[in-house]
Amino acid sequence: MKKNIFYISSVILLLFTISCRKQIGKWDDNIKLSQKTAILNSSKNSIIITTKSTGWWLNSIAYNNTIVDVRNIKETAMNFVVNHADFQVERKDGNKIIITMNENTTNVDRLLSVGLQNGNYFDGLTITQSK
Repeated sequence: MKKNIFYISSVILLLFTISCRKQIGKWDDNIKLSQKTAILNSSKNSIIITTKSTGWWLNSIAYNNTIVDVRNIKETAMNFVVNHADFQVERKDGNKIIITMNENTTNVDRLLSVGLQNGNYFDGLTITQSK
């Protein structure tokens, strides 16, 4: 009888370990960005990046390695716009990200990073605008 309880307990523990492994470990890509990087020229221009899912939300924006305040944006909304003097980040219909960079009149490349999250999966976009 004790052997049966031991075997049953061992099987239950093994099944529990196997079933939880996916949740404890790294999550699979559940955002599925059409592209993660882009290089734009110094003129004002835009790029549209799509996602396969709509369950993601805005995690962060950094411009030239400085965090941009997005507290006034509802990060989970299907449509939002983040306006900045040098760029605009817009989410449209839940699965389109429209990035517009204004003309770069500086003598250095500009870097825009947009962080996205869906559950425990983190992803993002990196846009470089040439000088």
